[in-house]
Amino acid sequence: MNILDAVLPEGRRGTVAMPAEWSPELEAGIDARFRVRYELAGPEGAPLLVAMGGISADRHVCANVLDPAPGWWRKLAGPRLAIDTHRWRLLAIDFLGPPGTFESPDRIHLTPGDQADAVAVALRHLGVERAHRMLGASYGGMVALAMGIRHPARLDGVVLIGAAHRGHPQAIGIHAVQRWIVEFALRHGRGSEGVALARALAFTTYKSAAGLDARFPHDWEWEDGAPVYAVGRYLEQQGRAFAERFEAETYLTLSASVDLCDLRPEDLGVPAWLIGWEEDTLVPPWLLRETASRIGMPSHLRILNSDAGHDAFLLHAPDYEEALRGSLLATEPQALAGSAG
Repeated sequence: MNILDAVLPEGRRGTVAMPAEWSPELEAGIDARFRVRYELAGPEGAPLLVAMGGISADRHVCANVLDPAPGWWRKLAGPRLAIDTHRWRLLAIDFLGPPGTFESPDRIHLTPGDQADAVAVALRHLGVERAHRMLGASYGGMVALAMGIRHPARLDGVVLIGAAHRGHPQAIGIHAVQRWIVEFALRHGRGSEGVALARALAFTTYKSAAGLDARFPHDWEWEDGAPVYAVGRYLEQQGRAFAERFEAETYLTLSASVDLCDLRPEDLGVPAWLIGWEEDTLVPPWLLRETASRIGMPSHLRILNSDAGHDAFLLHAPDYEEALRGSLLATEPQALAGSAG
């Protein structure tokens, strides 16, 4: 279905200040002011879902009357889609860290728990006592887990998509190299190019090896006396497009925040649904199983298959959509159809 053929949901945006006494978990003495920028999409009075994505995601989840541009979850959230904005109301925030969300002369270190505090402030500002679910994908899943640990009274449950309670050395190492690239570029006055290179490298980890092999044939064109491959062009395009809208300091802050995640699933205070993919190398199934095995609340783990790898959380697929709908409609995780991975 073309989303343009459906009536777009209502939209609303706003900004709320973090409490003056609040400070980031690892920056107790920092002199900074923080603001939470949020967006709502969906009918007033509908059950509320909080939705958070990867570090490149923002508060614009899906098209709405206020902003008809496609959002970052465009294939799954919207009228008559898996997360139907005729039935649900969606809340999302801009992560703390980008320009406009805080004022400080210094670089800051933020954790997923800090982002969860920002979600709680937005909910309180909107007069929402409890959200039906918080859906978090990739970095947003870490934030959702932190939310269920820090603010369980604000949620009926969490849905963790391609996200675990911590990173693992391979993923953390790749992130470290990406930040090294950006830092080097900044020292030479070429921060934007550093972000483009780091993002291009990141895209080699977002897809599965089989998915890249199926998409890009092993051939090349000669350009200025050197072979140029289709996959190389693709990575360069992705990197440069990202660098046009993402500042180097923001990239460093949010990339580091992913690796700072070190949560205790045992402390989760709400039911949980976990969704992952066998082909995801950034958040592999064994790590999701570790997270699920340590959750004391009712929980359900679903491992799916997709050549898209980690990026599968952005794409529609029948089994994924069924898992999403099930996580929203079930009263307890045990009621979710399908076997655990």
